[in-house]
Amino acid sequence: MFAALNSTRLLRTASHSVAASSRILASHQSMPAIVCHQTRSYNRKRYLEQKKADRALLNQDDITFSDALEVFRVYTMNQILPLTAHIKTNKPDDYLKPIRGELRLPHQVRALETDADEVILVFAKGAHAEQAKALGAHIVGAEDLILELTSGKFPPRVDKVFATKAMFPQVVKIAKILGPKGLMPSPAKGTVSDDIEGMMKLMNATSKFEVDSDGYVHFDIAKTNWKDEQVMENFEALLKSLIDLKPPKFALAKFIESVNISSPHVIGVQLPLKPFTLLSGTKTSK
Repeated sequence: MFAALNSTRLLRTASHSVAASSRILASHQSMPAIVCHQTRSYNRKRYLEQKKADRALLNQDDITFSDALEVFRVYTMNQILPLTAHIKTNKPDDYLKPIRGELRLPHQVRALETDADEVILVFAKGAHAEQAKALGAHIVGAEDLILELTSGKFPPRVDKVFATKAMFPQVVKIAKILGPKGLMPSPAKGTVSDDIEGMMKLMNATSKFEVDSDGYVHFDIAKTNWKDEQVMENFEALLKSLIDLKPPKFALAKFIESVNISSPHVIGVQLPLKPFTLLSGTKTSK
């Protein structure tokens, strides 16, 4: 009996619900459709001004190069430390050529004495070859040395390569071997000359740099006790050498992203880009 009563109540509730739903559906069908238009309103002039201000703040346009160095020297507590530059670069995804080079800084960070750990190779013959050996060159040879390198017998390690003017036309023939290793001598670099002694003395004046897998160039640029002008001149030399290696048709503003400095056990500082004349107009993008 109770089961029958409960079934009757359920049927009545269901019938009332169906009737109510029918009335609501009928009323909705008779109502006009509601159309919403999304609108956006803003002050474009104010937006552009704010965007320009944010970009200037990000690029530290109101900070001079001397101000940045002064702050950094406070962090070093006036200790005389090596100053290392960290330059962040970008390149197209399809650009596979390594970005590396050599430069001679206007102000040398390290002494010009010969580094005993560096392996030196000299293409020379006759009196020039004897002079190179006397000055400490590890590998000296002429056409016979070129044949060895061509056959695949390359030394395990070579740090510097020099050539006399007479041997340079022969050395050009193995440019495909020396070039990818960053060892190809050239008159522009001062590594092709008959002045063997002069090249050997200045070999530490030329420093190598390379963009690593994270897009950074790490380079000892100065000492913390140097004058601001000396630090800037070395920075300009490094940036010029780096810009010369920029991928073709790639915007400079995208190539150089940021410039930072640091010292051992000292917090790093990002430098403003505006003071660097070579980067004039370059802006850091968010």
